[in-house]
Amino acid sequence: MKDQEIIHSIRKGKTNKAIKVLYKEFPKVKANIISSGGDEEIARQIFHDSLILLVEKVEDPSFRLTSKLSTYLYGINRFMWKNEARKRQKHPELEWKDTLILTADELGYDEEKEMQLSQLESILDTISERCRKIFELFYFRKMSMKTIAEHMEFSSVNSAKTQKYKCMEKAIKMASEAEPTTSTNQP
Repeated sequence: MKDQEIIHSIRKGKTNKAIKVLYKEFPKVKANIISSGGDEEIARQIFHDSLILLVEKVEDPSFRLTSKLSTYLYGINRFMWKNEARKRQKHPELEWKDTLILTADELGYDEEKEMQLSQLESILDTISERCRKIFELFYFRKMSMKTIAEHMEFSSVNSAKTQKYKCMEKAIKMASEAEPTTSTNQP
């Protein structure tokens, strides 16, 4: 089943066949999680959560696939495993190693995108927990600012918006400071 067929099936509400096809990716994800300090149970939980999130994303009519669906699924798993590892405080800087010998083209690998994601991860690792939570709720979970204000106990929606703006300014500043031209400023 090809990526577009999987997306079409999910959007038609026929998720069983699509999930069976996507589930073939589990052994690779499990091997990566186990090789970086996880176990089979957590790998299964993260994979299931990732599948649910993938289905939710695909059901959104505005969703556009810009890589292979398996690569997108790996990205979700990677993000979720890094969060879980951070919670466990085992080894927050995990390396994501492929257990199969695949070429970059077969994986839909984009070096420039990977560098941007790496920079983004670095920034997200250095910003405050509060900012990281705001970004997660707004950009990843697509919550409204009103819901975020209530969830994070801000005094008002405007207060939440102001805090998000300040967090974004900090992240942008960090990103501009991390540009390759400033590499001489490193200790």
